[in-house]
Amino acid sequence: MKRYYSEQLLNDINQRIDISDIVSETVKLTRKGNRYWGLCPFHQEKTPSFSVAPDKNLFYCFGCHAGGNIFTYIMKRDGLDFAEAVEVLAGRAGVALELNEGRSKREDEIKKRVLEVNQAAAQFFNQMLCQSTNPLEYIKGRGVNLDTIKQFQLGYALDSWNALEEYLLKKGFDQHYIKLSGLIKRGKTNRYYDLFRNRIIFPIAGYDGRIVGFGGRVMDDSLPKYLNTPETDIYSKRKHLYGLHQARDSIRKENQVFLVEGYMDCIKMHQNGIRNCVATLGTAFTNEQGVLLRRYAEKVVIIYDGDEAGQRETLQAAQVLQEQDLKVDVLTLPAGKDPDDYLELHGKEEFLHYIQNNKVTYLEFKIDRYINKAQEMNLETQKDIINRVKSDINALNSEIERDYYIKYLAQKLGLEQGLVYREIRAKKRDILLISKNKTSKYRDNIEYGNYSLEEKILAAMLKDPGVYSRIQDTIGSDFISDPGYRELIPLCSHRGQLQQLIKAEDEKISNRAARLEFIMEDIAEIDLVQIDNFISRVSMARAKKLQQILYDKLEILKTEGDFNSIMKFIFEIDTILNETREGGYR
Repeated sequence: MKRYYSEQLLNDINQRIDISDIVSETVKLTRKGNRYWGLCPFHQEKTPSFSVAPDKNLFYCFGCHAGGNIFTYIMKRDGLDFAEAVEVLAGRAGVALELNEGRSKREDEIKKRVLEVNQAAAQFFNQMLCQSTNPLEYIKGRGVNLDTIKQFQLGYALDSWNALEEYLLKKGFDQHYIKLSGLIKRGKTNRYYDLFRNRIIFPIAGYDGRIVGFGGRVMDDSLPKYLNTPETDIYSKRKHLYGLHQARDSIRKENQVFLVEGYMDCIKMHQNGIRNCVATLGTAFTNEQGVLLRRYAEKVVIIYDGDEAGQRETLQAAQVLQEQDLKVDVLTLPAGKDPDDYLELHGKEEFLHYIQNNKVTYLEFKIDRYINKAQEMNLETQKDIINRVKSDINALNSEIERDYYIKYLAQKLGLEQGLVYREIRAKKRDILLISKNKTSKYRDNIEYGNYSLEEKILAAMLKDPGVYSRIQDTIGSDFISDPGYRELIPLCSHRGQLQQLIKAEDEKISNRAARLEFIMEDIAEIDLVQIDNFISRVSMARAKKLQQILYDKLEILKTEGDFNSIMKFIFEIDTILNETREGGYR
């Protein structure tokens, strides 16, 4: 039986899910302007022509012309029908369907219940913090205000054996799901106890804002200082970043993200108005986290602690981010200071000023680190350092950049620039052969779209009711030669209807509608002079075509015409002349 879903339900799903998050699961996306680009998953190509517009939750491939919204994408990617795609996306969005017979109903049910447990636990922890004098004073003593506590849902775990478990059981949650959340553990006496006790609690949200796990910090010098939710079906430290939900919009707006180590560093940066900031979760920075950041920005500034461990982790994180084709800068704070400390002492403006004046590029940081760690600067050390950064320098696309880093390296090593240049370039040919097939040319939307004048006029018609009326009243819509657009135009007279057609189950219509939506964003406004010129050109082309038809008929009448056929021809010409005087032959 065919299922029908309300427009409100579909809109609810669409608003809760970011298409770039869905696409990034299988496509490596790179941000260019307000779009993301990657190799199309639906056809073989070497140059990225697949574009994603997160602000509209649309995708379009300029190569194979596949396009649509999140539902269309899932249908094409996973080979699903519309109803199945709705079920899959509803599960991800946390939207309940009256009829839910998805293929992973049991898994979806478990995930849903565990997420509900986490949300209730976060509320309990937050209530306990607000009701507990010492923990609240501790948080305020760290410079965190009440608004920030609310924004990040900060909480406190009571110094009790199983206060959280009892609370959740009284709320009606099954102990099985509480256990699956990782919030309770089984003791030696076979009884369960709370994982977090007498700790400040930092709820960890996924990109969609749902609580997937928790971090807990002691308020004294006891160990372990930090404790995290164990790995569960919905939480893996290597796949999440703290503060991403709160930072996502700011990161996209700034096209840059600040990466810090600790919860408090992230929280204090947000509180001070630096909202494009996220933190790792107590583990080495992972490829999965790199992919996550690449969805939202092109630039990353790493601000880890200045001690040896922090600098070691900085280099590792920078290398991971470089592999994701992100532009990476590194900031080293004064000894013994972290972002939280610096902001507390100097404030936002001074901190931003310090970042701007003291950040270095990934390669500068890497060179400096190897040189600073060298116990003795002899010939072998110099050769070793050159070999360690050679591939990085040779992989740079810009000759100017390569020249800069060769000069930088030569100066730091105390060597003649020409010597370093020859050493660096020795294996350049090998590097090029390896990377030749990996380089990609990203084109801007308008150039790559190569939109025809016909498409631009059609987009202008749907964008502007005045243009639509003017075209229809003069030359109509018969000027459209593309069969796909000819099929679409009777169904659509304005942009609102076009956006509805993007949701159509008919793939041909949704593809064409998505392309038109992209065109409307890419092209500049078409003025009336251009419209009139187009009308004139179409009219002239039609007139020439008609002239040829009449000439051919006249040639036939010369030899085969009788009185009736000649009179009919004369009336036809008269009709054409009258219509032309009234505004153009259609």
